Amino acid sequence: MFAYERTDDRLTLRRPDTRWLSNGFDGGYATAAAAHNLTVEEGFDRTDLAAYAAERLGSRPVGPTLLTGVRQTNARGARLGPIEAVVTAGLSNPAVLPVEASDDPRSATAAVADSGVEPGTVNVLVGSSEPLTDGGLAGLLGTIVEAKTATLLELAGCTGTTSDAVVVGCPAGAGGAAFAGSATEIGNAARVCVRDAVVAALDARYGDDPPPVPRDAPYGIVTSESATVFEP
Repeated sequence: MFAYERTDDRLTLRRPDTRWLSNGFDGGYATAAAAHNLTVEEGFDRTDLAAYAAERLGSRPVGPTLLTGVRQTNARGARLGPIEAVVTAGLSNPAVLPVEASDDPRSATAAVADSGVEPGTVNVLVGSSEPLTDGGLAGLLGTIVEAKTATLLELAGCTGTTSDAVVVGCPAGAGGAAFAGSATEIGNAARVCVRDAVVAALDARYGDDPPPVPRDAPYGIVTSESATVFEP
């Protein structure tokens, strides 16, 4: 489905005339021939992320770009039916959401206070060989986030990290599937691919060691507040 270019600090997915949706720093819809996952150096503190990405990409095709502290040699992919997923995964800055309010001192306001942290980040890039409408592409992104969250809850006890991002793409053009939930062929395949790619990426990143336990991680948040519940 995609042609890949991978170095230690860059993974590029190439496919002409692809319609993308990203929730990364350059998020939104775009039609482009490539998407990128870039590894940033330790202590990264740039805030002009679009300019930084442009510097890193040089003459390569412009497209949605994600950033991570994980080396791209730890990226892993999975394919099933119309779906292909590629993931990099690190859990140094986990995000935990207890069902009941928590008195954990690592409240959401304490997230990654040290500017020298190299956030792990779980970045997920998914392509569909089947076209989707813009609404269908948004639905697929939601399905992917759900699958990533379920997998990380099972394996690592967290919903993700404080800096996760997703890019999803399909052939550009009019028409296509309007739905990509778990009951659809596209959505079901995405769930399987994301699960298996996350598992493989964690194994590549941590080897024989289990992923960090959230309470032992040096950075991250526990969402400890309670909201006011009401009946609309």
